[in-house]
Amino acid sequence: MKWILVCLPALSLMAEDLTVEAKRLHLGKTGQYEWEAFKDRVVDAERLERRFEAKANATEQTLRLWQRDVKLTWPVLLNGRKLGTLVTAETAMESLLTIPAGALRDGENVLTIEAPPGLDDIEVGPVIIAANAMPEVMSGAQVDVTVTDGETGGGLPCRLTLTRADGTLQPLRAEPAGEVAVRIGVVYTRNGKAMLSLPPGDYILHAGRGFEWSVERAAISLRAGKTKQVALQLKREVPTAGWIAADSHIHTLTHSGHGDAKIEERMLTIAGEGIELAVATDHNHHTDFALSAASMGVAERFTPVIGNEVTTKHGHFNAFPIKPGARVVNHQQEDWAKLLPEIRATRGVKVITLNHPRDLHSGFIPLGGMQFNPKTGRHRQAEALDIDAMEVITSAAMQSDIHLLYRDWFALLNRGHRIAAIASSDSHDVNRFILGQGRTYVAAKDADPANLDLDEVWRSYKEGRLLVSLGLLTTLKVNDKFTVGDLAAGLAESIKVEAAVFGPAWAQADHIELFANGILIREQKIEDGHRAGEKARIIWQLPKPAHDVHLVVIATGPGVTEPFWEIPRPYQPSSKTFVSRVVGSTNPTWLDADGDGRFEPAVAIARRLIQESGGDRVKLQDALKRCDDAVAVQVESLMVKSEP
Repeated sequence: MKWILVCLPALSLMAEDLTVEAKRLHLGKTGQYEWEAFKDRVVDAERLERRFEAKANATEQTLRLWQRDVKLTWPVLLNGRKLGTLVTAETAMESLLTIPAGALRDGENVLTIEAPPGLDDIEVGPVIIAANAMPEVMSGAQVDVTVTDGETGGGLPCRLTLTRADGTLQPLRAEPAGEVAVRIGVVYTRNGKAMLSLPPGDYILHAGRGFEWSVERAAISLRAGKTKQVALQLKREVPTAGWIAADSHIHTLTHSGHGDAKIEERMLTIAGEGIELAVATDHNHHTDFALSAASMGVAERFTPVIGNEVTTKHGHFNAFPIKPGARVVNHQQEDWAKLLPEIRATRGVKVITLNHPRDLHSGFIPLGGMQFNPKTGRHRQAEALDIDAMEVITSAAMQSDIHLLYRDWFALLNRGHRIAAIASSDSHDVNRFILGQGRTYVAAKDADPANLDLDEVWRSYKEGRLLVSLGLLTTLKVNDKFTVGDLAAGLAESIKVEAAVFGPAWAQADHIELFANGILIREQKIEDGHRAGEKARIIWQLPKPAHDVHLVVIATGPGVTEPFWEIPRPYQPSSKTFVSRVVGSTNPTWLDADGDGRFEPAVAIARRLIQESGGDRVKLQDALKRCDDAVAVQVESLMVKSEP
């Protein structure tokens, strides 16, 4: 009997795999295309159907499918029986589906991949039926991985990304259970240690820990039955002393009910991406990460905050922090004049953010349609718009035009709204959308990430002492003294403006822009040579403006396209062309140009000019010669009563 038990696995391994489709195919809708890259490419089929000869399977087997650019749901059926769906992910990967015992039959079989109703250009194939069960398909060799901090030598929570030479994410298994979060080609590990099981072959292993850290690579060749030892050291590459890394838009499958990140896995992704302030924002639910962080052994890595994404038919708003036991806001309320005061009254709440304000949900766009004038910043619910911040970057819901939400934000600032710009991930997943990819840096003491001074954090949110990050970090200083959130006073006739751009070696910056009242006044190319840390430091000398203005710096660069930190395509694209970019921007430094000790927004200047001129357009035109276009836009808006 002992001899039989040893030989049975060997006998199953001798069974031959069956190729159902050998080529890589383009599936989509004939005559239509989702992205410019598919415009001139022939659609092989709208759905895949393959008939093939096989034998009935007495034991589980595995369907192996290579796929790329999958956004919608593509059901996979064998002989009319649903095996599952393709993985909704843009990155190239091999996905695996279990073929239950008896699903194959003697003779002809039919495999189909059904198309979704919407437009979704995908690539799929080869498609192979492996004669073994899924655990055997993902085994044969092992990699014993250790990732440590290059400074301290200690183990680090991190993200491991394993691909084939062509960048395809490789299916694998990982241990120890309870200390790893695993998806195709990706493992988050609690302490930098993991044992990976996968087929023999040649691979590339990447280890990283989010934006502030290096990404280290190792090319590995695995032989059957062997274990490869791989030790990698990560280096901190982005200086962030005095700034804490925050993601204020985080979901779990456990409490939001969609995505795939269970709350235990979420703790590992927060720690593995180097987030220090983690705000739980499950939909209409008050989630507390504290117990889960402790049980997963990562409580010392970040400070958890209870929050809530108040998800209504008229916009999504994050509210935090929230006291335990506080009442959940009525998400059926659609009137902002009632909704926002109720959110503000929730016990503990210090910050309210407007999420992904250009996205369409339930037929409503918070900064779209007839709600908002993007030129003047006038909002139909301006009186009710009691928010502290808005997302200008949401990495899981990117815009086709990365400047669109910045322009909206500038318009709101010019209209007199004091709203900070933030970035977040809105991640619901372990890997499809990377947690902390979009993140906000908050001015606060950061020596102990598990015990942040939250009063200081919330003051920084209120005062706009925040930096927006998606692969870059940008700072701003005026006259060597004033920075983001400051009122720069006592200005001479010439003003020194200094901007610095930081990032890891694996992200590049190639352009920097300086905006005054949302108007581009300086720009410059950057060549960073893949430097880690400080990539550029730019100094501009500006003449003192004729009136108060707010200064904002935005740096950009080529998007990261490698699977270890690939920036996703737009969630609701407005263009079929996608140019991936990394972004780092500041919040405003407010220039008190007239020396009265306060900041006067463009709309207030416009009201004053109208009053001083008595509404005389000739006098107004003369006065506007000394003003920027932001003030002129507000004057015209206020003079035209029928403005939409």
